[in-house]
Amino acid sequence: EIPARLWTSTMKRTCQTAQYIKHPVRSMYSSAWKDDDHGGRHQNWVQMRHKRWNNLDEIYAGVCDGMTYKEIERQMPTEWARRQQDKLAYRYPRGESYLDVIHRLDPIV
Repeated sequence: EIPARLWTSTMKRTCQTAQYIKHPVRSMYSSAWKDDDHGGRHQNWVQMRHKRWNNLDEIYAGVCDGMTYKEIERQMPTEWARRQQDKLAYRYPRGESYLDVIHRLDPIV
């Protein structure tokens, strides 16, 4: 079995889902990994141990957070029009753009 970790965002719903995934403890020799510093000793590995990464969080919509697209269209028509013109580069007021999300994900993917 290959050692693995369970990565999620910090969002409550992803952490709640992760709790249902089993985390068996495996006894393995550390020499299974290249350049390890345990010198081939026996060690325990918790398979699928949960690791939360805020880099994996969904796009932050700033002042629009919690609003539906219909609400944004109705309450903030100028912002809605700007988003429609370029969804990739559009940055929500006090929030992120999809380009920001890509930049945030790049180091861990």
